[in-house]
Amino acid sequence: MKSSLPALLCLLLFADAARGQVLNIDSCYAMALRNYPLIRQYSLIDKTKEYTLSNAGKAYLPQLSINAIEGYVFGQLPSFGGSGSSGGFKFIGIGQVSQTLWDGGATKTQKEIATASAETEKASTDVSLYDLHQRINQLYFGVLLIDEQLKQLDIQNSVLANNINRARQLHEQGLAYSTDVDEVKAEQLKLHQQKTEFIYSRSGYLMMLSLLTGARLSNDASLQKPFANILSAYSAILRPELTLYKNQRTLVDAQSHMQHVSLMPKIGLIGAGVIFAPGISFGNSTLSSLGVAGLSASWNIGGLYKNSNDKQLTQQQLSKISVQEETFLFNTRLQMTQSAANINKQKAILSEDDEIVQLRQNIRQGYQLKYDNGAGPLMDLLNAAEKEKEARAQKALHEMQWLMSLYDYKTITGHQ
Repeated sequence: MKSSLPALLCLLLFADAARGQVLNIDSCYAMALRNYPLIRQYSLIDKTKEYTLSNAGKAYLPQLSINAIEGYVFGQLPSFGGSGSSGGFKFIGIGQVSQTLWDGGATKTQKEIATASAETEKASTDVSLYDLHQRINQLYFGVLLIDEQLKQLDIQNSVLANNINRARQLHEQGLAYSTDVDEVKAEQLKLHQQKTEFIYSRSGYLMMLSLLTGARLSNDASLQKPFANILSAYSAILRPELTLYKNQRTLVDAQSHMQHVSLMPKIGLIGAGVIFAPGISFGNSTLSSLGVAGLSASWNIGGLYKNSNDKQLTQQQLSKISVQEETFLFNTRLQMTQSAANINKQKAILSEDDEIVQLRQNIRQGYQLKYDNGAGPLMDLLNAAEKEKEARAQKALHEMQWLMSLYDYKTITGHQ
């Protein structure tokens, strides 16, 4: 018995696959994210960050500069102990090698800025991609609603099919008009029109869902009804916008460190050499080359003049981000309150749908009994059947609206 279970399971899975594709809403979210062109933005951001960090790290490599001048020198060059060297064509070569020992923290800060900038861009991409959840919700629950409506039409069609046979029997017994069969057929055709409309609408929804997810969904694809989650479990806000605001603050802080770097001196090693051809006469000797090496230090105090204003600008940027975050949280909480109220309303309406459907079914069965016994007209039965169908359709609509509202609430709060 145990050895036959795997084979049985494989057969069941094969049979299920043969009937058509089965999807759930979470897999649609995942496929849509992978398929959306904007997803390639992440790799581009990583590459940009990699190159920027690599460039920043090269600041401590030795720097070499060479200049060559070939031209006419006017006048006389100075000399010692004799007449100056007369003007003429000269070649002057200048070479300089420098090695940074300490750049005041500029390289470290540039790397921090590159990392913070990349994380901010990723968070911004997250925000853009998060909008896909709402679009998936609309398409997914649109298909589920149509599926429920088709089920109710099938139930109603079975009722009408039974009545066609009954109408023929009663007509043969002289208890019903010949037009009763035509009345039922007309109702069946009406149901068939509604079913055709729903089928084409479902196909359109699946086509858009296919384009959004990148999956080839056939018309017989089956979408699983999602689980109705409890609202209280999703009270906290976990939207990607909050990460974006956090990363924006980190980026502003990293950029503000450059203000401190501009106040720091720069220390390094330097070597320089000069070549003259022809050389410069200094009395009994001729100078044809000159070299110098040592420790270099530079300090630009221009940053002191702007330091106070730069700090104020940084504070203004941080305040601007805080205002944006507070506004987002305020609007999101408003949406949560409205959505929660809508969910509670739909749940209250849904709680009475079962009773309404049962009552409409009882009424239809009562008219069915009267018609079967020749004590009531067919139109009363058809009207009762139509009202039962409407009650079932309303129940299906309310249930899907309730489920969709639950998932909209999850999307608003960021619990995906």
